[in-house]
Amino acid sequence: MKKLKQIKFKKGKWLALIIAFLVTTPLWAQGQTAKGELIFGLPKGEFLMITLITMIVIASVLVLVVAGYVVSLLNIILLKEQREKGLQPEGILTGMWKKWFQKQNFSVPIEREADIMLDHEYDGIHELDNHLPPWWKAMFYGTIAFAVVYLVVFHITGTFPLQEEEFEIKMAAAAKEVEAYKKTQANNIDENNVKFVKDDAAAISGGKQIFIKNCATCHGQKGEGGIGPNLTDEYWLYGGDIKGVFKTVKYGAKNGMQPWEKKMKPEEMQNVSSYILTLQGTKPPNGKAPQGKKLEAKK
Repeated sequence: MKKLKQIKFKKGKWLALIIAFLVTTPLWAQGQTAKGELIFGLPKGEFLMITLITMIVIASVLVLVVAGYVVSLLNIILLKEQREKGLQPEGILTGMWKKWFQKQNFSVPIEREADIMLDHEYDGIHELDNHLPPWWKAMFYGTIAFAVVYLVVFHITGTFPLQEEEFEIKMAAAAKEVEAYKKTQANNIDENNVKFVKDDAAAISGGKQIFIKNCATCHGQKGEGGIGPNLTDEYWLYGGDIKGVFKTVKYGAKNGMQPWEKKMKPEEMQNVSSYILTLQGTKPPNGKAPQGKKLEAKK
């Protein structure tokens, strides 16, 4: 009894450890997900959690298989010993467990094997007319049911997306995330990281609209100059590269140009600055005389 209690205590200890592991693993995985590292398209924490659970399931199945094999082997040995001693063969399993085991395996007791023995034999080997065990048939019918459900929910009703559709959904979601990220980055543009977006037609077009609305009054519709200097020649008062133009637009100039920092978004100032640089060399009519130092625009 003492040994039995020790065995039960050890089993309970291992069960408690397994339950604690399964409970804490998802919490640990959530903490790991925040780092953003992906493995096979999954957050690192989720991937490790799935891997560990899969290993536990595989190990559990192997333990059950080995345990079943050992029980069957011991049962055969015990039955053989009981027959040799002239005892009623019962094996390891008795009573309710024996009935349950026989029911699940559709097995026939050895003493009744003559009832299911087929007529033919070869070299002393007889064949028994055993049925497939219920657990095997249950798994087989389960796979058929799974296939039917899978066919209905994926191919007929479309309740769940197929792999290709799921890929497209995730790509669309990723595109939205990229756009959202770009918007957050657009608000972080300043004179140190501003870029000349000459190859972005939408940005240049937007910059043109901003220029016509806010800048043409002083610089002319085509940048030819008016109250403000000509923006199409090679002469600049405050810098002729994208950073210099952006800084002038953002903070204004001492000649009376107002700062646009509080009236335009950083991305809008980048777009209008880029549009101004595209006006270089266009030579519009009625261009104002050059002002400032001759400086080829650094694009």
